[in-house]
Amino acid sequence: MNQTLQVEDAPLTEDDILLLRKCSRGRLLMAVFGVLVVLLLALSVLTFVALGLSEWRTLDFGVGAMLLTAITVMGGLAVFFGRRLLRIPRGWRSLDRALKGRLTKQIVSGWLTSFGPGSTPGVCYGFGEQRVEAALPFWNEIASDTRSGHGPATAVGLTDLPVRLHLLTLRPDAPAVLLRAEYPMSAESLVAVEEISDADRAAVRREELDARKFMLIFALVPLAGGLFLPPLLFVAAIFAILAMLFGMRSRKLKRGIYKHGVRGVVEEAVVYRLRSPNSSIVSLVHNYRIGGVMYRVEYLGDVVEPGRRVEFEFLDAGLKGQTGLFFRVDGEPA
Repeated sequence: MNQTLQVEDAPLTEDDILLLRKCSRGRLLMAVFGVLVVLLLALSVLTFVALGLSEWRTLDFGVGAMLLTAITVMGGLAVFFGRRLLRIPRGWRSLDRALKGRLTKQIVSGWLTSFGPGSTPGVCYGFGEQRVEAALPFWNEIASDTRSGHGPATAVGLTDLPVRLHLLTLRPDAPAVLLRAEYPMSAESLVAVEEISDADRAAVRREELDARKFMLIFALVPLAGGLFLPPLLFVAAIFAILAMLFGMRSRKLKRGIYKHGVRGVVEEAVVYRLRSPNSSIVSLVHNYRIGGVMYRVEYLGDVVEPGRRVEFEFLDAGLKGQTGLFFRVDGEPA
């Protein structure tokens, strides 16, 4: 099945510019960090080269091979990160033009037949035999190169229905940024902004106290074992300290005044697998598109299938992102 996609140009809305501004925060800090990393690698390469040239007569084969390997690896990393840094000025110029409203977005309309992970980090929409690759804000590097970033572990969505994709092209040789995806049921979603109530604060405090109780109960196991094996008493003390920390009153409701509530049908579910630094722990981060907008939610259950109704509330913490209050799938407890 082949079909003709309808493409039209449209000016960026205030919501589009706000989204771009949010996902480009911290770009200067990341650029400075990248420059420092490249300089450190280059300095290390020069140091090892100078060391090798000054001591090459006394180096045996094993040490020489290790020195050559280190120079090659660090030199390769310096070139890799250096090439990425060279793309930043061009990406920033395009992004700055978009933030000033000088770029136009493209609205691509058609009958969606497939949806899933893209060939580059991002997602792919299928319209018959045609494919549209798109980069997702916050997960792809919007400020430099949209071909870089995290690729989703799972991406499922509604198909066999019309869809309108709001795309912004920052570089002609890279996937466009997906600002919004409108489905037929997008207009039915509800978004509300309300003041944080005392009940919300009480619910959050109850969760914190439950976490403290759980850790204290968990500390009883090594405490009992410490009667026979004294070193386990130190383990029990660590769990007790963690219980006190987990039970401390959170600040996420102290500065917040308003909460955001969303209710609607899941149109897309995109899940990322993140590995903690210096650890083998892997966490799943759920993202759901509702009402045409992608939300990152705090949810520990299975992936919610597209087509199901959900509701959730969150706080907008500015630079720190969103802080979830609750997430509920229709027919299931929060």
